[in-house]
Amino acid sequence: MASNQVITQEVLNRTEYFFRVPFENQQILPTLLPLIAGAVIMELYFGKHKQEALGWNTSVGNAALWMTTGVSLLLSESSLTQPELYAVYGLIGLGAVVTFLDFFHIWSSTVAFVVSSSAMVYTLAYTLVVTIKSGFPTDQVTLKAAALFFVSVNLIFKIIQGFETDEDSSTDFS
Repeated sequence: MASNQVITQEVLNRTEYFFRVPFENQQILPTLLPLIAGAVIMELYFGKHKQEALGWNTSVGNAALWMTTGVSLLLSESSLTQPELYAVYGLIGLGAVVTFLDFFHIWSSTVAFVVSSSAMVYTLAYTLVVTIKSGFPTDQVTLKAAALFFVSVNLIFKIIQGFETDEDSSTDFS
């Protein structure tokens, strides 16, 4: 029972670090800022324009971000551990497959627009960048913390979107 308590606190501490890292580790800001800015802008946009749906072109662009983030990590990190290397190659591979499926409209728009949503793409990329550039061990604690961070960030965005005025329904052109 005591070990579960330690793991839980460790997961919470690591999750908190995912939120704090841009303020505490200035060296990873060049990699994180485009992800943070892109996520915030896209989530605020879809909160403001609630009737608007993600399109195929945005899906392709979002999925391609996974590839470019992975390549950026490969080029900027000289000493990736084996698990980190697998994670980076996994991100590049995921980006390539999803970009291909989106580009050629191979799967349904419903699936494509969920998988390639800004919430999914930016948060996953951010989490991987923080994990690798912060030197987190690639273990169960980090995986659980990343999942908790992912859910927390997306919940925060949904709450913020709920407070935004829907521009599409408030504009009357008649």
